Amino acid sequence: MADRSMPSSFDQDKEYNETATQKIGRKLREEPLIPLGTLLTTLAIYNAWRAMRRGDHAQVQRMFRARIGAQAFTVMAMVAGGAYYGADREKRRELVKLEAQQRAEERHQKWLKELEVRDEEEKQLKAAMKRRQDRVQQRKAEEEERKDLRKAETSPDADGQVASQEKKEGSSVLGALSSTGGWFGTRNSETPKPTEAEKKAGENKVQAEAPKK
Repeated sequence: MADRSMPSSFDQDKEYNETATQKIGRKLREEPLIPLGTLLTTLAIYNAWRAMRRGDHAQVQRMFRARIGAQAFTVMAMVAGGAYYGADREKRRELVKLEAQQRAEERHQKWLKELEVRDEEEKQLKAAMKRRQDRVQQRKAEEEERKDLRKAETSPDADGQVASQEKKEGSSVLGALSSTGGWFGTRNSETPKPTEAEKKAGENKVQAEAPKK
């Protein structure tokens, strides 16, 4: 499992990275006096610029003094806010660390679960492949059995055909020998039987010859 890539759950679980806009909004909520002092300083500088264009030097001096006061207020707000929110910032840092550890533990658990799921999927895939191989081997065995049965069924017919051919050949040989037996004097001589007319003619001949003797 060492050569595997990271599980897909890591793509969905993003690290906590505060954007610039989120950070500015949080700072404004925590220390609202600092943006107020910045706004007052900007307003004093704008009024001083307008007074300079009108040529009102007294107003220019007043606006510059107001600018200095606004800047001092802004710095004091920053110092007071830092002192007031210092403990909260430390707590926030600790909380961020704890959250980071918790997220890391959750990622680790998700990783283990996903690896277990992958192992289970691999086991199921191997089992399916093994079942498929068993089915293929079973089909091959059945085909071999069918071939053997066909061979066994066809072999008696071939034996019977051979025996019948041998009988036919034997009978033909015996017939040939019996037909040729007459040539060697083994055939029985067939004598024709005398008919009734021939018998009577013979008797008459015998009677006719008797007085002569």
